[in-house]
This record gives sequence, structure tokens and C-alpha cells, in this order.
Amino acid sequence: MNRRDFIKQTGCAAMGSTTLLSTLTSLGAVNGAMSGNLSSPKSNEDYKALVCILFSGGMDSYNTLIPYGTTVGGDNGFNEYKSVRSDLAIPSNANLWQLNNPQCTGFRGLPCNYGSFGVHPSMQGISQLFNTGKLAFMSNIGTLVEPVMNKTEYQSGLKKLPLGIFSHSDQVMQWQTSVPQSRNALGVGGRIADLLNAANSTQEISMNISLNGKNTFQRGQTIAEYAISNNVDPTNVGITPLPTYWGNSGLLTDLRNTAVDSLVSKVYANLLEKTYSSTAKKSIDSFGIFKEALKRVPSISTTIPNTTLAKDLLAVAKVMSVRSPLGAKRQIFFVNYGGWDMHDNLVTGMNNQLTVVSQAMKAFYDTTVELGIAENVTTFTISDFARTITSNGLGADHAWGGNTMVMGGAVNGGKVFGTFPKMNVTTNPQNISFRGNFIPSISTDEMYAELALWYGVSPYDLCYVLPNLSNFYTYSPNNYPVGFMNFNGTAISTIDKPQSCLTY
Repeated sequence: MNRRDFIKQTGCAAMGSTTLLSTLTSLGAVNGAMSGNLSSPKSNEDYKALVCILFSGGMDSYNTLIPYGTTVGGDNGFNEYKSVRSDLAIPSNANLWQLNNPQCTGFRGLPCNYGSFGVHPSMQGISQLFNTGKLAFMSNIGTLVEPVMNKTEYQSGLKKLPLGIFSHSDQVMQWQTSVPQSRNALGVGGRIADLLNAANSTQEISMNISLNGKNTFQRGQTIAEYAISNNVDPTNVGITPLPTYWGNSGLLTDLRNTAVDSLVSKVYANLLEKTYSSTAKKSIDSFGIFKEALKRVPSISTTIPNTTLAKDLLAVAKVMSVRSPLGAKRQIFFVNYGGWDMHDNLVTGMNNQLTVVSQAMKAFYDTTVELGIAENVTTFTISDFARTITSNGLGADHAWGGNTMVMGGAVNGGKVFGTFPKMNVTTNPQNISFRGNFIPSISTDEMYAELALWYGVSPYDLCYVLPNLSNFYTYSPNNYPVGFMNFNGTAISTIDKPQSCLTY
């Protein structure tokens, strides 16, 4: 049983400590790479946080960002959208929240196709964030092993393609690992924490904090998530507890089965049981640290919607507010908001879901402003994949490239980055099916690389975080993968010697 298999099966609050795993496996830690050369945000406080919101199920993101006016070629973009989407389309562009003067210049030599955009009628808060420069869209982004420019290249068999492009289980995993050619890769957030976790003075609590328990995104080589619930207050901290060793929870069942399958040995079993006992003690110790820190959460006056997503993000904000007592200079949060697998009832479902998303994200950003950390926090959304442009009669089906959002005070907002695909499926060279299914123009690697650079990962360590990145991007000063982050006042960490890179 190797270290990766062990950590892969373990995803609870207690596994925030790297030293315990090192004791078990006698393998060295990676997180010494951050030798104090952390980049500083505009606020001059040496703190940064990434917040990943997973929209699990596959969001129909072509009903979130919508062509509003004329196309680059002079056609009516909204009419194109309405024609191809038929019963899924918003009835009138007058119902959209118009985005003010969005800049959209295309990507990797492909045209943007449309010059103006609106967002879904349920997304007023998102439009406000965009129009004030605090939110940007990335258009037609998705999982890629290497660039695929058109349908001919897609069909040629000469390009490496993601495994299970239209599979929920594959794509939701690949968005979290950015290694589409593997089903057994570490998570992007986990790899980043492997490198930078040493920056935090309290090692009992992981840099990676999850509001959704065990997840792939935060699983690193030496770091795993610290799981909490959204009931974050000093009297009921809401830490996800460890089950008893002899219990039948998924965690223990997975762990024991993997141990037996890998090495049937009383010596190993005894070591595992002792390690589990030590882990439980570590969990109790970290619980105490967390509980004491939460006594210092300030009063928050921002109005918070009564939804699970909003409450999850409020819990994130509360944990951020006690970063100093927790000894945290870097934190990565993971939140999951599901319910997007809409093969039917899409119009009503999107109205309900996007209302929750828009209100929750706006409230969260406003809370970071109230706490004085808006410049220090960057929030981004991911989803399994987009959905087909054409209707199946009730909803839409699995597709590939779609639209995501990135939000925060350091975001180069008010822009649409990437290539919004031509809605006419017969003339779009990136379309690979009669249903309207687009090859991504931006890779997940490029989005994560820009976030990692802003967060403090050295350019020389990007190959550890993103093994496929060299297929899309090579770092040089003032040359960033996409352009959605504002690096003014933020120094890029440049450690002289590159760290060793994992294949996956």
C-alpha cells in the first residue's frame, strides 16, 4: 500500500497533519518548497485564499452567459442563440442582465465571435459583480490533454483526448485534477498545498478546508482536506468527526479494504490501527485549536441568503476571519453545490439554481469586503462539463467546453476571457456533433496555472501542480496563461531550483 493509495482513501478532518502520514510511510514531505518567498496581495497582508465552488452534475453554462447584441460579423447574436436553443432559450434579450462593455478578444488565435453579452435573468448579483470589475467569465473552457483546434483534429486519432469526455465520474474528477489522461491523479488544490503548506504556522489544521467532506480537488501527496460543516460557531464547531476504528463508515471500510487488498499483514494492520489512534488524537487536538479560534469571529452585518450554498460560503468567510489565530497565511476552500444534471425541466431548474448561485456569490464577495480581505480572496467555479446547445425536447445532454466564473478583488473583471463559440453548429469548426458540443479553447491547466501563480506557487513548480501545462503554456515574466488575474503589486515567487515533478 503506497502513500498515494493511503491518502486517496482518507478524507476527514484529522488528516490535516502531514507528519502523521510521514511517520506511517517514511516518505519525505514536499511542502518545504515555500521558503518564505510568498507573494503579497495589494492589502499588504501576507494572506491569500482560493475558494473552489463545484457545480456538480454539469451546468448548462450557455444559459448563464448569453450573446446579447450583434455578432462580430454583424449578425444578431441573440437571435442565433434563440434559434439554436429553441425551447431552452431565454424568450427575450430584454430579460437578460446586460453586461456593460465586456471585452472579449478570443484565445489561441480563435475569434470571440460575439461583442456583447448578458447573463441569465436570475443572475442580477453576478451582473453587478461583473459590471463593477469584480468578476470575469472564462468562455469555452474544459479538460484537455493538449490543444485540439477543430473537429478534424478531434477525429484524427492523432491528438490525446481526455478519458470519458461525456462521463460524469470522469469529468468531475478531471476538473479537480487537471490530468484528463488518468483516473488516479492527485488534486490541483492538494498539489498546491503540498508545496505551500509550510507557510502556515499551525500544522494541525490543513491548508485545505472542505465544506463537502472528502473530495478529489484537495487530495495531495502529503496533504488532505480538513472537513467541516457550515455550522461554524464556538459552541458547535461543526467539524466532521472521525468514526470509530471498528465502525462501518465509508472511510474506514475503504481504508481497511485497501490495506487488506494491498498487504495482508498483522504487522501492517497493527501499524494502521496505531496510526488511526494517533490520528484520532490529532483530530481532537485540532478541534480544540479550531474551537478557540472561532471564538474570535467578528460580527458580520452582510445579509446572507437562507440557502445551503450561502451558508457554506458564510462558513468559509468566518474561517477566513480567524486566519491569524489559526496561523494561516494560505488557505484553500472547497464547496459543492449540486443538482445541475438537467436532462429535463432545465428552464425551471436553472431559474431556481442560478438564483441561489448569484445571491450566494454576491453575498460572499460583500462579506469579504466587510472583512477587509476582498483583495486576498479569489473564488472560481467549476463543473463536470457544459451541456449541449440544442434541446433534447425537455432539457440538454452532456457536452464538453463551457463557461466558468472567477470572482474577487484581484480579478481582472468586467471581461470575457476565451472564445465564446459560434452558436451556429453547422459553421463552427469547434463543434463536434449535431447537438452543439464544443471543443474547449481554454484548458483547465491554464486557469489553474494563473490561480497558482497569484497564490504564490513558483513558476518552476507549476509542473508539479499541473503535469500537462507545458502543452499549453510556458512561463515568462509578465506573460500569464489567460489574463484574468491582476498581478499589480503581487510579486511572482521565483525559487532558483525547480522542484521534482510528479507524472500524475
